[in-house]
Amino acid sequence: MKNVSKCYMCEAPGITKEHVPPDCFFPKGYRDELWTVPSCDAHNSANSKDVEYVRNVITSHINANQAGMVHFQDKSIRSFERSHKLFNQTFASAKPIILNGEETAVYIFDLPRYKNVMEAIAYGVYYKMFGKTYPGSWLTFSPSMVSESALLEGKRDGWDEYRQMLLQIRYTQVPTPQPKVFQLGIYQWNDDQFIYAFVFYEGFVVNPLSQPVASAAAQNG
Repeated sequence: MKNVSKCYMCEAPGITKEHVPPDCFFPKGYRDELWTVPSCDAHNSANSKDVEYVRNVITSHINANQAGMVHFQDKSIRSFERSHKLFNQTFASAKPIILNGEETAVYIFDLPRYKNVMEAIAYGVYYKMFGKTYPGSWLTFSPSMVSESALLEGKRDGWDEYRQMLLQIRYTQVPTPQPKVFQLGIYQWNDDQFIYAFVFYEGFVVNPLSQPVASAAAQNG
């Protein structure tokens, strides 16, 4: 019987393939040789609505490159046209703002949905790099996201020093199939502790931080 790899996120058989990042992040013309990892059926489709939401908000970000802007106009706007509920969920909190001389809007991310997608990508990247499922969990922070009060009122959001620290880390760059859409950096200080730097559309940065499983000795004091 042919050996079946385990899912990139759990112990179930990886009977399907999942793209890392999800293939809907990649516009037409940027879909060659995308990374895939083995996935169980649940982890291949369970977060599809969250993936669509996160794709839409990242492509709408002011720092997205031309590929991101075109993808927003082509795919994200279509998804809003198909689902007025999704549009309202995404932009219900939107407030107009002038940023760098351009008129745009600030709105609140649905952080649980955003973190769900980024953590899945982090698990997928780990599996792609090491050929096994990461046994720990992830903390996710994005230097590209700031508080509403910081944008509208110029107030510090309490994360400035941490944001600057992450941006100044010298990450080792890992070649990716479509760097205009997704770039990957890694900073590792031991076998199971590291920080990833995901860069989407050359302007939206996400930093997943690995959280190793505590050893039995540590758990038992």
